[in-house]
Amino acid sequence: MRLAIVPHFEQLRVLVNHGGQVTPETSPSSLPALYAPWPDARKKGFAEIDVEGDTLRALLAEVGSRYKQAGVDFEPICPITSDLKLDYDVFVNGKNYVLLNHGLEAKLEDGDEVKITADTLGHC
Repeated sequence: MRLAIVPHFEQLRVLVNHGGQVTPETSPSSLPALYAPWPDARKKGFAEIDVEGDTLRALLAEVGSRYKQAGVDFEPICPITSDLKLDYDVFVNGKNYVLLNHGLEAKLEDGDEVKITADTLGHC
């Protein structure tokens, strides 16, 4: 699946198979490096990536991996429990992921919007 990661100060917006219709809601020049560690994100206001798989877990793992490659500690999935870390909140189309039928294994569809927020504690 194709994603657009739209960095914000409070959260990340991730758009699934967005069809090229991405409009950042904040000025790219005002985004801190934590939220936009890639040159194309700073220039365009968002970054585009491809993810193997179509689940929320696959999305979170790939986004975490991309941030890690950029030298940013952003790892939503706990390597010990394989669940969402306690200091992350994830919403799919405005609904908390725990309310989805399959939780992290929920299949994402074209047009879905995932919002990820985190505090800085880093606990599992």
